[in-house]
This record gives sequence, structure tokens and C-alpha cells, in this order.
Amino acid sequence: MYSDIVLKVFNNPKNAGRISKADGKADCFNSDNTAHVEFSMRINAGVIEDCKFRAQANPYITAICSTITDMVKGRMIEMLFLDPDSVKNTLGDKQPIDINFCLDCLKEAIADYKEKLEKSNK
Repeated sequence: MYSDIVLKVFNNPKNAGRISKADGKADCFNSDNTAHVEFSMRINAGVIEDCKFRAQANPYITAICSTITDMVKGRMIEMLFLDPDSVKNTLGDKQPIDINFCLDCLKEAIADYKEKLEKSNK
């Protein structure tokens, strides 16, 4: 059902947890409310210094979130582009299930950061 890489990441996820006083965060449910994902991130001068996730979901979503958090660390939010195919290839699994849901949740965390930044600059 799941690739060996997905199961390995699910059993030993990286960056699981929550960042207190996060610069950007998102709390998302998928369309049928069977999965819940939270992203929190610390951003300094537009660079994602740390990104963590919490997931109550299937192994695939947990593996996706762990992979995404690794991919975004150290990258500038303005230049951030994550291709669903790169996530699928990293996980060695060709099923596109829930990748866009996880990426959209990450985008919400970035939008939260930008909104907070805009409010603080006024």
C-alpha cells in the first residue's frame, strides 16, 4: 500500500511538533475532515529558519508533512516553490493523494506570516 520510504518517514518523522510563538502558522482539515494538519514556522528576514508540523492523519500525510518541512528550511518564502512531483519523487511513491492539501496548508502558514508582518508595519 505505502512505499518503504513513506513507512520509514511515518515511523520516524522529522520536524514533528509545534513552534511556540510561531511567526506563521496554519491549522487545516482536508475536505472530508479525515485529516488534520498544523504547520508552524519561524521566519527571519524572509528565510524559513524552522518549520514543524503536527498531523492526525494517514501515514502518507505524515510523511508528506515531514518531507515538506525538510524541503523548506533555509529557503526564502518569496522564492519558495514546491512542486508536488518533487515531493512524490522524494517519497518514492507515485500516488498524488493529499500532497496538494499539505502544500496548501503550508501556504496558509506563510500567508499568516505575511499578514502579521503587514500589520506590524502599519
